Amino acid sequence: MSSSNSSSFLDDFLHSQYSTPNTRTVSAIMLILVSTIGSAINALIFITTLSRLTKHDGFLKICCFNSFGSSVVCIGYLVFPVPTLLLENPPNQWLNAIMGQLIGWFGWSIGPLSQILLAINRITAVYFPFLHMTKYRINPTDFGIGFSLLIALFSFAVLLPEGCHYLFNRDYLGWIGEVTPCTEVAQNIFFGVMLTITVVTTFCSVLLFMKLVLNSPDPTVSSAQLEYRHRKNRKLIIQAIVQSILIIVDSLNSTITYNIFPNLFFQFITLSFSMVFLRTLEGFVIFSINDTVNEEVRKIIRVKIFGLKPRTMIVPTISISLI
Repeated sequence: MSSSNSSSFLDDFLHSQYSTPNTRTVSAIMLILVSTIGSAINALIFITTLSRLTKHDGFLKICCFNSFGSSVVCIGYLVFPVPTLLLENPPNQWLNAIMGQLIGWFGWSIGPLSQILLAINRITAVYFPFLHMTKYRINPTDFGIGFSLLIALFSFAVLLPEGCHYLFNRDYLGWIGEVTPCTEVAQNIFFGVMLTITVVTTFCSVLLFMKLVLNSPDPTVSSAQLEYRHRKNRKLIIQAIVQSILIIVDSLNSTITYNIFPNLFFQFITLSFSMVFLRTLEGFVIFSINDTVNEEVRKIIRVKIFGLKPRTMIVPTISISLI
């Protein structure tokens, strides 16, 4: 009997075109697990970097901005799609539209926008250090983050009119655009912009890698300083490449990949699960590679969660930095 039930459940997930109560429950559990982890790691990064920010620390500001967008996506999934899957009645149409704009456009768009800012930050730091170190009346990073935030807000508002919505559909376990010319145009623009962003950021990462590999030794810089600088740049290059890959995978999943197979489980993985899983993975990438973020997150975990006093460490000062 149990074998028959499990076989029926697998058939529902792997072969059915529409969801059933069982498949919705399992999907909700999967989203709860990954969204909770993603919310925790990205919220921690956002809080710790926000408290650590200095006026000229552009790289950390961009990491903070990125984690804010990822937090909106992960927390938003816990607030809306998960309850939608578990409750019997379908959600309110207007609330569905608002949450679709908040999660799928506002929160999601901050990721690729922050990636562009990171690429500009690193290129100027390595190839144009005199520009990077110049003090401006208006901080370029602050301007870039503010402009990106305006773009994210615009993307949230511009598709609010009737007929332009992306709605969470329980039958398909994912976000589905209304079949109108408005959503068709939006999807085409979205794919073009995302492809451009990933190509540009990957190209910038390659330029940084070439600069790092071909960089000739500077006789005025000590070997310890040079090794520190190279190690730091290697980590940032790896972070840039990994984040670029995650962005292009996510954009392909939401525009092309989900159409390859009409399988319900495949579409759930590529549409809904992918969005929060990749944001969670991106949070771990930042936490693992960025030493400043790593140390600050560990510190807040020790102090706020375990009640331990912060450890005082004496760290040798390195006077040369490319970030």
